[in-house]
Amino acid sequence: MLRELTIENLAIIEKLNLEFSNSLVALTGETGAGKSIILNGINLLIGEKAFVEMIRDGEDYLLAQGVFDVSENQIEALNEMGIDVEDNEIIVQRKFERSGKGKALVNGRRVPLSTLKEVMGTLVDLVGQHSHQLLLNSKYHIQLIDKFLDDKGIIVKKELEEIVSKYSKVNKEINEIEELRKEYQDKKELYEFQVKDIESLDLKGQEDEELEEEYKKLFNAGKITENLGNSFMILKEGEINALNIISTAQKNLQNISKFGKEYEELSERIDRIYYDIQDLASLVNDSLDDVESDDYRLNFIVDRLDKINSLKKKYGNSIEEILSYKDEIKNKLNSLDENNFEEGKLKKDLEKIVLEYENKSEELSNARKKIAENIERLLQEELADLNMPSAKFKVFFNKEEKLSRNGKDIVEFLIATNVGQDYKTLVKIASGGEISRIMLALKAIFSKVDNIPILIFDEIDVGVGGETVRKIAQKLKEIGKNAQVICITHSPQIAAKAEQQFFIEKKFFEDTTVTSVKELNEKERINEIGRMLAGENLTDTVLNHAHELLKED
Repeated sequence: MLRELTIENLAIIEKLNLEFSNSLVALTGETGAGKSIILNGINLLIGEKAFVEMIRDGEDYLLAQGVFDVSENQIEALNEMGIDVEDNEIIVQRKFERSGKGKALVNGRRVPLSTLKEVMGTLVDLVGQHSHQLLLNSKYHIQLIDKFLDDKGIIVKKELEEIVSKYSKVNKEINEIEELRKEYQDKKELYEFQVKDIESLDLKGQEDEELEEEYKKLFNAGKITENLGNSFMILKEGEINALNIISTAQKNLQNISKFGKEYEELSERIDRIYYDIQDLASLVNDSLDDVESDDYRLNFIVDRLDKINSLKKKYGNSIEEILSYKDEIKNKLNSLDENNFEEGKLKKDLEKIVLEYENKSEELSNARKKIAENIERLLQEELADLNMPSAKFKVFFNKEEKLSRNGKDIVEFLIATNVGQDYKTLVKIASGGEISRIMLALKAIFSKVDNIPILIFDEIDVGVGGETVRKIAQKLKEIGKNAQVICITHSPQIAAKAEQQFFIEKKFFEDTTVTSVKELNEKERINEIGRMLAGENLTDTVLNHAHELLKED
């Protein structure tokens, strides 16, 4: 329940603090006194937008704060949203500055408006024009029916949602495969040509590097032969002189090698130099013999490298990349057959999912239809209590062709308000008073199951009078046994049924206007209800009538 409400600097409200009882509470006062402003303060607490124009003239900010008592079930739901609760209460605060900056706090923790709306959606149901619009919107009707689902029905609905999610996932996979296959199919001829183009060269790894090396040798064979020949001749011609020089040095070093290890090493080293010169001359000569000049081979290599470079321009910067690309497109070609197999498997899975959906949605639909029969009966009883004895209410079921998270049902509320009339959609009912009574009848039913502890009715009595108002008043009192009901009203009959009544009036002080709110005692209530009955002409008869209204059960 809403235990305390504090509002500062909202429109013509300077500051007020209200403490509410937990049953039916009436807010009364003359038109324009500020009842709707109090409603705006509550709207701020449930997450509606704030505007600079709402701030009282001359002030820098507005503030709305509510203290709410919550049940154990609501505490559990709030904890799941990340809201810590102590002493079974939460404090909600909205502050909005003239600069346009604002903040929302729940138990001192700052939250975005989306979270505030989610939190307060479990606590407060504000029944006004917006609620009427929801009632007129047939898309909302299935949600009302589902509020009556038992634990088994809730599980079935959740299972159905999971089935639809699974269907969407598998269907998406099938669509992706079909798109991929179409893409590959469109390029199949191109892929086959590219594979053939690459395989026609029978490429080997590093082949281009080996050919480049061979090309350099063949292309420069003359220059290689000339330089190798000159090197060999120089080595060969200098061999005799080198041997004589080395031989003399060898003898000299041999003569002293026995006199020290360092002389022995010098002797061995000069021996190695001698043999190295002989080996070098032999290697140069062998290389000279290996040099080939083969124009046919050279032309082959040039042609081969041209073809490889042509493939590089089309498929990759190296032979490795070309071969990798070939493997990739061969896999794409192979995947055409694999995709056909995978798609067939997924389509069989989809058929099973659809069958599962049909079974679950049929089970859920049967549960809803039983609920609908009960609601039809209950609502007609409630409407009869609200002076619509001839009204007939029907929950109409149609079938949704596409798979839906709500199942196969399309639900719409229909009503015939008078004898002999055909059923019509609620949106075609012209009377605002009838819509108000239908809304009230629905709330009388749903307040027992939707676990929302606070119902706020904004002038539910508009468009009705006489006996109908009396019955609406009685119905509000009945609802107040299951939930806290705060009602803004111009009706003395409704005000008289309230456990608690506040009087809202507008006061003028020099150049300013202020709204004040006062909780009325029994005598003050008699006077206020008398004013609501007859205006300012408070005769004894009027006051007695007001007193009788208060005493009625």
